[in-house]
Amino acid sequence: MKSFDGEAFGKEVVAIVTDYLERTLAPMAARIEQLESRLLLVEGQVSATKTKPTIRIAARSGPAT
Repeated sequence: MKSFDGEAFGKEVVAIVTDYLERTLAPMAARIEQLESRLLLVEGQVSATKTKPTIRIAARSGPAT
């Protein structure tokens, strides 16, 4: 009977889990990259057409209390 090789078993499990996670998460990572690029595009369009508002506060003419 062959003895149990825990190191080989661990490497096999890690390889299987890594492969599964890469296949499962790859579409989500691609979608995140796509959304981030669209966000940069939208931010660029908004900042090119819209300036920050200027806020003016009227000074009081009465005595300070």
